[in-house]
Amino acid sequence: MSNHDEHDDEHQHDHEHEFVDEEVVILEDEDGNEHEFLIAETFEVETRIYAVLVSADGTTEEGFIFRVEEKDVDGEQFLDFIAIEDDAEWTNVERVYNEMLEEDEQE
Repeated sequence: MSNHDEHDDEHQHDHEHEFVDEEVVILEDEDGNEHEFLIAETFEVETRIYAVLVSADGTTEEGFIFRVEEKDVDGEQFLDFIAIEDDAEWTNVERVYNEMLEEDEQE
């Protein structure tokens, strides 16, 4: 379920999440187990959309960042949460997200 094997993709900070969407996102890990998440926040980096997902049951405060893409299945639009595999993309996304966290802390 990790979205980038070589990097620490968790974010930990003290502000409360205001969930973007109360709809539960179900992701499957590498063992086929399903896990429920809520979208804590979304942000854009170079025309791509990213989402921070947090555990729906509140058992952990860890957040995971995924790239979000729309996909069409039989004429219906769905969101696809894609693990960030590219080092350059991850570095850029992490930088932008950390800048957002710093701005939040200053407010």
